Amino acid sequence: MSDLDEHSKKICAKLLSDLIEVNKGDSSIKFFRKDIITMLIWMYIMKSYADKKIINIEDIARGISTSSRISKPSLRLILENAKAKGFIRFTLNKNDNRSWIIEPEEIAIEEFNTWTKKLV
Repeated sequence: MSDLDEHSKKICAKLLSDLIEVNKGDSSIKFFRKDIITMLIWMYIMKSYADKKIINIEDIARGISTSSRISKPSLRLILENAKAKGFIRFTLNKNDNRSWIIEPEEIAIEEFNTWTKKLV
């Protein structure tokens, strides 16, 4: 039977510690890491924001569709809950009044930056 190498052991210990630590608070990190679909939504929002790409609910649905199956009502509920907690914001798209731009709030960006520094 194979053993974990030293690198794998360090990563395992770091991830385990991170999972325990993050689940103590009420942060955006904890909210978005509750399941794989919510994590995909979170990563899509953060990557789009980092790439300065304007996205809406349709873009998120299409962007994660290859990795997961989620109904638009379920996606909308996750986004509404994140908005209610102050982790994301919806801004009316000036080019299309039927569409809302979805972006992370400042607290979510700060928590994400802090969290990622601990991982790498």
